[in-house]
Amino acid sequence: MENSRTTKMEKEEKESEPENPETEVEQEEGAPEEQDEEKKASVTRLQSKLDDAYGKQDDLNGKYLRAVADLENVRKRSIRDREDAVQRTRSQIIGDLLPVIDAFQLGFAEAKKNEEAAQFVEGFSMAMSLLESTLSEYGLSVIDPKGEDFDAKFHEAIGYEEDADQEEGIVINTVRPGYRIGEQLLRPATVILAKAPAKEDSD
Repeated sequence: MENSRTTKMEKEEKESEPENPETEVEQEEGAPEEQDEEKKASVTRLQSKLDDAYGKQDDLNGKYLRAVADLENVRKRSIRDREDAVQRTRSQIIGDLLPVIDAFQLGFAEAKKNEEAAQFVEGFSMAMSLLESTLSEYGLSVIDPKGEDFDAKFHEAIGYEEDADQEEGIVINTVRPGYRIGEQLLRPATVILAKAPAKEDSD
């Protein structure tokens, strides 16, 4: 009876054992490979998302730099336009004052001819000095080229006079001074130029 039970138990144990142990080992060994592939796939997806994020960051950074450059250009252009507007207004106002300056200078020249007007001459002199000093602070320069070479850019010749002591083309007299602000000409100087004396006939 006991031998029958033992035989039955041994039979059951044999039936409970796997028929192919090698297959179970192969299945257990195959699990880590699948996990590695999933990890690689996951890493690939993450890398792709990172690349997309970096690409968007580079694009945003480029747009930001372009926006900053545009703003800087707008700022510089605004400053330049404002300076040009100030310069134009200044030139126009001072240009309108030139006839007044001419009148002062003519009055001053006439007053100096009269000895009885010495007090007036002194007053004119002070007023002229103050006017010239104030206008010079705004960049106004007087063009009085007497004794200099003729420069068509800043001078306007209205005639010639014979002068044996000066080279031909030299300014020998300034009829009316010119004015400029920086390199901007407001009015050319009206001048008389020297020319060589005519040769006398030997006959």
